[in-house]
Amino acid sequence: MNVLVVDDEALVSQYVTQCIREADPSVQIIGTASSGAKALAMLEKTPADLIFADITMPKMDGLELLRRIKAEHPAATVVMLTCHDEFEYARQAIQNKADGYMLKSEISAERMRQALEEAGALWKERRLEQQTGQLKQNDYLRRIMEEEDGVCVVTEENLRKNNIFLRDGGFAALCFENEDGNLQTVLSNVEADYENPVVYPYSGDLTVLLLNLRRTGRQWDTFEDLYREMDAYFLGIEARLKGRLGHSRMFFRIAWLGTAIKEALESHNDRFYGSAAPEDREGYGLRTKRLQKLAAQAALHIEAQSFGAARASLEEALSYARESHADAAALKRACGQICAALEEHCGAELPGCRQRLEEAPDLETLEGGAALLLGALESRGKQYSAAIAGALAYIGRHYAEDLTLNTVADHVFLNREYLSRRFKQEVGVTFSEYLTSVRLKRARELLETTGLRISEVASQTGIPNVSYFSTIFRKEFGCSPSEIRAKKNGKS
Repeated sequence: MNVLVVDDEALVSQYVTQCIREADPSVQIIGTASSGAKALAMLEKTPADLIFADITMPKMDGLELLRRIKAEHPAATVVMLTCHDEFEYARQAIQNKADGYMLKSEISAERMRQALEEAGALWKERRLEQQTGQLKQNDYLRRIMEEEDGVCVVTEENLRKNNIFLRDGGFAALCFENEDGNLQTVLSNVEADYENPVVYPYSGDLTVLLLNLRRTGRQWDTFEDLYREMDAYFLGIEARLKGRLGHSRMFFRIAWLGTAIKEALESHNDRFYGSAAPEDREGYGLRTKRLQKLAAQAALHIEAQSFGAARASLEEALSYARESHADAAALKRACGQICAALEEHCGAELPGCRQRLEEAPDLETLEGGAALLLGALESRGKQYSAAIAGALAYIGRHYAEDLTLNTVADHVFLNREYLSRRFKQEVGVTFSEYLTSVRLKRARELLETTGLRISEVASQTGIPNVSYFSTIFRKEFGCSPSEIRAKKNGKS
């Protein structure tokens, strides 16, 4: 049990602390505070199960501290201390939901032992109530989420029966990563404008927070004005978080609670992909299941040493995620699992790759790490290292773009100079020479199999300067692009 002692008289704090230690040496005293403000600051950093607080203190007295603790740390037990035996002090303490009341003249090791036993029993009872209420709340919200159209018969009465104190009219849902401090940061930044917070631990990765807009009488000319203000408001809060913050629109009927949660999840997910999602995509849960299935297939193929099939499954998973905006957390986890399978079953050396994949802040960063996985799968049976194999795979997909050594180095998480040296050592030619060779081979293929004009072929293979294209093409193949085209047409 963690205990905090609050009293503006140092000698009293020392005596109370001594009695607590004599009563139960196993109790952890997290500290003593000489004022209500200092006590609240300490509780923010280290929660306490039991707090002994003096009633009469300057600035913030014990009763005000009691009210703040009950509002911000409702699970904590608070015993008020006073040197006054008038009933009025006890009455005020009880009215403000104090859990106990002790005269300073009665403080002793035996009295503290009794107080600690009572506080311990009360803490266990509250803890059980809190856990039961949380389970009811989570189960109810999960059932709402399973409604296909997101709309079901929901009333304030039903919500309260399930430990959800959200009122009808003016509510929104937020979604953010389960990182240390994120929940407290959001709660502390919205308390002036929103109320009745409901915390829904949606998954091991994400938390959903439901909030009512405070009733201030303020009105907006249009919903667009309201949504614009909401975007700016939550964007400011996101800057203080670890990760991204997604949010729903403002809803004014509690029946749309499931839709609000889904919108917050989709908004958070779209931030990872950097764009709005297609409207005709599958449901959030279905997309997650399909992505997990593709990732599992890739891992099984790796275990069976079927690397071509594994690569195809991974490419399909990446393509599907990109097109449908599948759950970003599931995508990162899936790539991390494939990385682990490569290391375990193939002895692939991918230092730090799994962590980079699972912590990727956006799709571009994740695809850079995935290039390493694709390269490692392609290089099974070859002599290329995972990094160079990843670079070759990336060049194979992006040769037609304005590709530079810096771009490729970023995607395989290597220093530019180091990649340049390793590339020459393993491939036998420089990055520039290899890129040019890939482009020219593709250009010859297009000349022999399509009716594209030479200028179009040059442009589609990343060499838009036709004169330069013709020069290096002749140098590579000993003939001009027009001669290749003439042969295709059956002319000498």
